[in-house]
Amino acid sequence: MRFAVATDDGTRVARHTGRCGGFAVFDVVNQNPIRVEFRRNTFTAHAAGQCIGPGGAGHAHGHSSHEDLIEALRDCRALVTRGLGPRLVADLAARQIEPYLCDCEAVDEAAVLFVRGQLPRAGSSGCGCPG
Repeated sequence: MRFAVATDDGTRVARHTGRCGGFAVFDVVNQNPIRVEFRRNTFTAHAAGQCIGPGGAGHAHGHSSHEDLIEALRDCRALVTRGLGPRLVADLAARQIEPYLCDCEAVDEAAVLFVRGQLPRAGSSGCGCPG
């Protein structure tokens, strides 16, 4: 099984999936997460600097589509992050990618917790972060 962890720098789990620097991608081998690649986030409007307003609160792109991000994760069955909004939760679920939330900061720790089944699935409301 393959899964991704949203990360800002390859070592810390991102607080906001849309603004993350990229995705650490792991395969599960013998119940262990093995990092296979880093996919730089060029998929979201936030990453492309297309958000406007204080703190990126407004969106120059209107009702953003998550299709590019989801396409980038098409071979993953799950996404681990510290924050995502309800629209992204729904969009991921529609493509059979399960979102999971973690409180830890380290990407490798989050990967181990995911493989052990110790992370909760993100509910339909996500974490309340903008998606």
